Amino acid sequence: MRGKLTIKRLAGLALFWLLFLFVPADSPPGAAVETKTEEVVIESLQKSYDSAVDFVAEFRQETELKTLARTLKGWGKIYFKRPGRMLWQYDEPKGQFVLADGKSLYYYQPEQGQVIKSPLKNAFRSETPLSFLLGIGNLKKDFKVSLKNLEQGNYVLQLGPKGELGGVGEIVLGIDSDTFNIVWTRIRDAAGNVTTIRFSNMRRGIGLKDSFFRPQVPAGVDVVELGS
Repeated sequence: MRGKLTIKRLAGLALFWLLFLFVPADSPPGAAVETKTEEVVIESLQKSYDSAVDFVAEFRQETELKTLARTLKGWGKIYFKRPGRMLWQYDEPKGQFVLADGKSLYYYQPEQGQVIKSPLKNAFRSETPLSFLLGIGNLKKDFKVSLKNLEQGNYVLQLGPKGELGGVGEIVLGIDSDTFNIVWTRIRDAAGNVTTIRFSNMRRGIGLKDSFFRPQVPAGVDVVELGS
């Protein structure tokens, strides 16, 4: 049912938002694409990931709900600061947000009139997503990674879990062949629902303060805590 979040569902939603760590810098169009080996692409992506201290970017999200035969769309801005702080601020759906303050994960849907709060460590079934959220993850150590092909100037990487990965069946990344940053991510969950997120207009090193990520609960809105 829409609006009722269990820890299991919150975990799936949170993992959809994890790949913010790889938000891309824009690259010049029309550049020649040089084919790289799988090892080079993975190592270059890891370097890009490790260099992300803080940033702001725009995103567009589309979720295909297989069981309901519906497609949900959303867009807005994402703010990130290592380690473990992020804010997804939606323009559509208006007012919705997802916030991690380093300790807890908050999810607000205005139409439900409540903020769902869960300890960060409880929002995931395994340590792998959490390690990426905290900024200490390693692609080759935490995932089975394979280079699938070159698609419209982007390397396509497929990530498979080593063990349980919070109900996610498949993660596919589109990697800019010039910057080796992610330009899009596609995530398929165990039920066959597919979420695609595309990033643009990123600015790095803007000096975000920890206080920026303090939860701001709207007046009159209840906070529902899941887990402890």
